[in-house]
This record gives sequence, structure tokens and C-alpha cells, in this order.
Amino acid sequence: MSVQNSLVWIKDRSLLLSVLFGLLSALALLIVKMQAVLSYSPDISGSEASGIAAIQLLLDGQDIYTDPEKAPFRLTQYTPLYFTIVSFLVKIVGWTGIDVHKIYLASRLVSNLFTLATVSIAGYFIYRVTKQKIAALLTGLVLFHVLSFWFLTTSRPDSLLVLLTTLFIVTIYYAFENNDQKLWFLAIFTGVSAFFVKQSGAILPISVGVFWLIQRDFKMFLKLTAFGILTFGLYLVILPINTVELFFLNIVGGVANSASWGWFYDWTLQYWLLQFAPLMVLNALVSAYTLHYRPTGFHLFLVIASVLFFLFATSTAFKIGAGVGYYQDYLIVAVIQLALAFSYKSDFTALKTGFVKSGMALFMTFAFLHCSLYVFMKYKSGMFRNFEALYIEDRKVATYLLEQKNLKPTDYVYICNSENFQGSFLSLFLFKNNLIPFSDLVYLADQNGTFNYDEFRRIVDEKGIRFVISPKGKAPANILDYDFANTLKYSSTMGSYDIYEANKR
Repeated sequence: MSVQNSLVWIKDRSLLLSVLFGLLSALALLIVKMQAVLSYSPDISGSEASGIAAIQLLLDGQDIYTDPEKAPFRLTQYTPLYFTIVSFLVKIVGWTGIDVHKIYLASRLVSNLFTLATVSIAGYFIYRVTKQKIAALLTGLVLFHVLSFWFLTTSRPDSLLVLLTTLFIVTIYYAFENNDQKLWFLAIFTGVSAFFVKQSGAILPISVGVFWLIQRDFKMFLKLTAFGILTFGLYLVILPINTVELFFLNIVGGVANSASWGWFYDWTLQYWLLQFAPLMVLNALVSAYTLHYRPTGFHLFLVIASVLFFLFATSTAFKIGAGVGYYQDYLIVAVIQLALAFSYKSDFTALKTGFVKSGMALFMTFAFLHCSLYVFMKYKSGMFRNFEALYIEDRKVATYLLEQKNLKPTDYVYICNSENFQGSFLSLFLFKNNLIPFSDLVYLADQNGTFNYDEFRRIVDEKGIRFVISPKGKAPANILDYDFANTLKYSSTMGSYDIYEANKR
């Protein structure tokens, strides 16, 4: 076969070849992710410990939404549906809040199952609608690789959020296809459920409301709004929110951080715009085409949803603590929209040449390779660190305090900040006693004036912290930079920790 014939053969089968490469890449990616799931790494998904702590509290029968200005000074940033599901499953197998690694394992497995369900449903949906296997496979592969590349669906509520977003889009398609009003109510239920997974899920039911307002069907808008409010109220009753006031105080105050362009660039722009800009450009082109040629039904809804999702994600991604995860819902809508648009024979005929298809296939192949290698390199760097030894050491320190020092559930422990995840497991082993579980949230809330932490200062002055644990050789210090002064005395050293005790003399 000549070189020219070989190139023609490759061009004609470029999309199929990209699918085959994507399947191999996805398999390798899944193996790497499963290794990370089983590892003792304290964070494979971004702020993973905050979710683990919420699950621990539910297992222990404690409230996860408490007054942030009162001890223990903890903030639960996210709504509780994901934590409730994982804690329910953990209870079934008989694990308790002190089984830290097992809770990590449970959360990671559940999240990965949710993510796999997401990409499978999206791909199967495209196949059902278009009957094109390659389009269906590419849809699932693109979503799987990009979601894995962003890390945030590996052990976080985001995994359930993307699943609900996919089910939301599929439900709305069949609501149009079957002209079934009941499915619109199911879509609203799914959207409200998404809010109770993560606050950003609120954009789902909002997009439905905007659609019916644009359609000027105010009766339908009011009916769906009333049903959404009823569903919202039902969730407030059945989910573990403690009180409505404390619930909103946490989920609003917990994310009320200042904005930062530098943070947006580091944690969003360079992981999104600079690498997946073609996806956004195609989304804009397809949306413009839809508004001009087919501004009705499901395709119009996809345009409305993609615009709203993108604007909402961008407006919130500047917040300190935010990340590229806010674009996950937009990613799902955009990929489904593009898969449908380029699968219809009558659409974009000028862009369906062999040359353009080959370009798309090449781009996706490089994207698959890029995502897989990036995830591998990130997790590989953690695999060479002996996190299991850190886990064992932290457990020994916790056992020492609980058994030999007779640490009671009402005693407070403060764990000083350190580098390289030191103390991260200790914080979870002592979740009942930890005075400030997530110091970065408290620091930002104090800096922004969101909450007042005078009670912490009072507890320090009154020597109300029984133990302060500091990295070996470093003087105890707290996140609020309030001087411990003479409230502490050195007690002992265990491994890489110095333990200080309240100076009651």
C-alpha cells in the first residue's frame, strides 16, 4: 500500500481510530484511578478530607451543619445528599467513623461508580438518538477523560452532580420527544436534587424556568416553580440539615470567599480555556446555528442551558476556593449538544469533510493522551510517597491521646498547620475533638469578616484546648495567628509531632 493510499485509509477511518485509542487510554486511565482509590493518599480529588469528615459526623450521629462561630469551628460547604448516600452505604457494611481509610475507600468507589454511570448514560443516550456507535463512544470517552483530568469527580459530591446533570438532560429530551408533561416535573425533581448535592446544581432547575419564560408559557412556569419549591421543602425535612438557619449559614457562608483573578487563572483558566477552547468555540457556533435554523424544542433548550451553565460557572469561578469543577455541568451539555449536531446528516455539511473529521479525530486523540498522562503523572508523584506510614503514625498519635491520655469527646484538640499532608489523617482520627477541622476555611471566613471567631480566642485564653499538636520542632501556632502565650506546656513527642497540653497551673 502506497503512502498516499495509507493516508487515505487513515483519513476515512480517523474517527474509528480515535475511538480505539480512546478506549485503550480510558482503560489505562481507569487502572491508574483505581490504584489511587486503593491508596492511602489523603487527597486524590481536591479537598477530599472535607467530604470524609462530613461522612464521619453522619456515621457518628452528629450534625454536619453547626454554628460556625461556636466550638467546634467547622464549616460544611456543600449540601448533604452525597454525604448522606455514602454514609448510608458505609453503615450497611458496618464501618464506623473511626475507620478512616475505609471511609476514604467507600467515597472513592461510590464517586467513580457515579462518574462511570454518567459517561455511560451520556454515550448510550447519543446512541439511542442518533444510532451512531462512534458518536456515542466518543461522547462517553471525551467526558470520561476530561472529568478525570479535572480530578473533582474521584471522591467528591461533584460525581453525583454530573450524574444528575446527565439524567436531567436526558429527561428533558424525552419530555420533548414524547410531549410528556410529567417528565418536566421529573426534570425539576432531578434539578432540585442536584442543588442538594452541591449548590451549583441550582442552575439546573433555573434553566428550565428560563426556558418556559422564553416560551412565554407562564402557566407551565408557575406549575414547575411550585413543584420545585415543594421538592425543596421535602428535602429540607428528610435530609440531615440540623436547622434551616444553620444549613444556609454553612452552605452560603462556607463559600463566601473573596474573588481573585490569580486564583481563577491557576485553578480554572489554565485547566480549561487553554486546553479545551475548541469545545467552547464549537459550542458557540452550534448554538448560533440552532438559534438561526432550529430555535425550538430540545435543541433550543440545550442552547439556553449551555449559555446559563457557562455564565454561572464563569461568574463563580473567580471565587477563592473555586475551581474548574464549576464547568462540569457545562461540559456535559456542550458535549451532548455537539455530538447531536454533528450526527445529524442535514447539519454542518460543510464541516463534515474528511479533512475536518480527521482534524477532530486528531484533536480528540491528543486530548485523550494528554488527560491520561496528566492524571498518571499527578497520581504517580503521590504513589512514591509513603502515605501509609503517615496514616499509621497519625493513628498511633490518636490512639495515644484517646487511650493513654483519656481524651474525652468533650475535650478540644488543635492540630497545627503543616506541610506535605502531615496531620491530615490525625485530623480525621480525632474528628470528635478537632477544634478547627478545616483551618483554611476559617482563615478565609475570618479575613473576609464572614464570621466572628472571638470565641476561639476566649477558649485559648481560658486554656480550654486540652491538646495542641504541632510538627516536631515548631512552636504551636494557630490559623488565626492568636498567641497561645502561656496557655500550653510541652507534654511529649511522638514521631514527627510535638504534643502540648493545657497549662492548668
